[in-house]
Amino acid sequence: MLSQQILIVFMRYMLLMSLALLTLSGCASKNVYPTAPLEYQLAKPTDTPLANYLNALPQIDTQTGVYPLGDGVDAFVARLAFIESAKVSIDLQYYLFHDDETGKILTLYLYRAAQRGVRVRLLLDDMATKGKDSVLSKLVQHPNISVRIFNPDNERTFRTLSFVQNFSRLNHRMHNKSFTVDNLISVVGGRNIGDEYYSANEDVEFGDLDVLLVGEVVPEVSLQFDLYWNSSQVRPIEQLYPLEGEDSVQINRANEQFFADYETVVANHPYVYRLIKSTLLQDIVSHQIDWNWGDAELMYDPPNKLKNIDQPYLLNQLNTFFSETQDEILIISPYFVPTEAGVTALVNAVHSGIKVTVITNSLAATDVLAVHAGYMNYRQQLVEGGVTLYEVKASPTRNNKGKASQWRGSSRSSLHAKVFVIDNKSIFVGSFNFDPRSAWLNTEMGVVVEQPQFAQTFASVIKQSLTNKVYQVVIKDGDIQWLDLQTQQYITQEPDSSWWQRFMANTLSWLPIESQL
Repeated sequence: MLSQQILIVFMRYMLLMSLALLTLSGCASKNVYPTAPLEYQLAKPTDTPLANYLNALPQIDTQTGVYPLGDGVDAFVARLAFIESAKVSIDLQYYLFHDDETGKILTLYLYRAAQRGVRVRLLLDDMATKGKDSVLSKLVQHPNISVRIFNPDNERTFRTLSFVQNFSRLNHRMHNKSFTVDNLISVVGGRNIGDEYYSANEDVEFGDLDVLLVGEVVPEVSLQFDLYWNSSQVRPIEQLYPLEGEDSVQINRANEQFFADYETVVANHPYVYRLIKSTLLQDIVSHQIDWNWGDAELMYDPPNKLKNIDQPYLLNQLNTFFSETQDEILIISPYFVPTEAGVTALVNAVHSGIKVTVITNSLAATDVLAVHAGYMNYRQQLVEGGVTLYEVKASPTRNNKGKASQWRGSSRSSLHAKVFVIDNKSIFVGSFNFDPRSAWLNTEMGVVVEQPQFAQTFASVIKQSLTNKVYQVVIKDGDIQWLDLQTQQYITQEPDSSWWQRFMANTLSWLPIESQL
């Protein structure tokens, strides 16, 4: 009887969905947009405090300087500090831009910069804009601020239903993350804009990595941004959500008052005090940044990747990068779905004498259950094939007082960094996960740095932290088990997870959804 009732409810739901989709299909093709004006990077300034500081670096014209941003607070401080130093332009490109504490503070700093005469270009994937069209449309009333949306949904109200109808197109997303000031300095890596990326969320903290870049590779980041900004896959927000009948003067006055009021509120926020105490801020002010100098290459997919799915541009570049490995490869990927081909390649590498280490999220630590379900199908093959496999613990490391090491004591930690290191000589940092979605569906970007000291130091720090932060996945008594390196105890089921998480992961692992993960 119960199953019959569930079936009736399901059929009613599907009928309503079908009617809604038919309604939407009548207007889906009516959105025809004019071509957006072409805009390109502005010439970098030559006589500003930032320009003068960089020009004094002897390697600036021939190499790339790299500084890792592993700490969440430091990563946010760097962005704010360089926004404040901007004199000409700021270009931001993100998959997610949350309307939370860090999102609001960053927006406040961008608005301040625009008020100073700096040109601000904000390029967002449409996944970041749901419910924010009105705010973004009002923001671009400022003459120095432009916002464009990648692969937008033409239907701005019933977006969930429209996504189902237009799944083949809207399933392709821009996952790139870049931040460039005055065409002089860039930040590239795994972080979006949101509290969980910058140690400002009580519920979860993402372990992530960005790199601060100066020198030879920065113009390439700007070129990549321009390619996306001017692509046919992008639309200005005002074309998608016009403010019909609204007075621009009144909007600007309202914006000015909003930011003035908000600036007063955030001035005494505890997170702001945390930012002020950042040692990176002190190092920036005193010009004590210890740059790692070397050759760097920017890698990225073209914006029209969705039209050329048989040509995996960034994946081809990464395959070349991996093929240069002689001794050891370290793969850090929060979402790790290697596929049969990937497993074969990694196991073959082990058989050829290469040490392969993979670090990914445990079930309790992941924020995307379906991805873990896709990954768990390959664990036994990887371990039996000689791959060293670690899963990050969900519980933050505790100090002697029993408090979490993260600011505010986030109740759960989750890996989000995407880093590949080969032979302790070369390192890739970017947005690319080791999964089918990054390879075939989303656009991605990252930077490869040929700098042995940086690569070796990073790999060494990661290896030293393994004891407290991960479980090693092993085969014991013929089954997958998890070895707690700290206690040397074996765990026979997914550590720290609930029965519901395990049930759902196992159920999802049977579904044919790997190509979407």
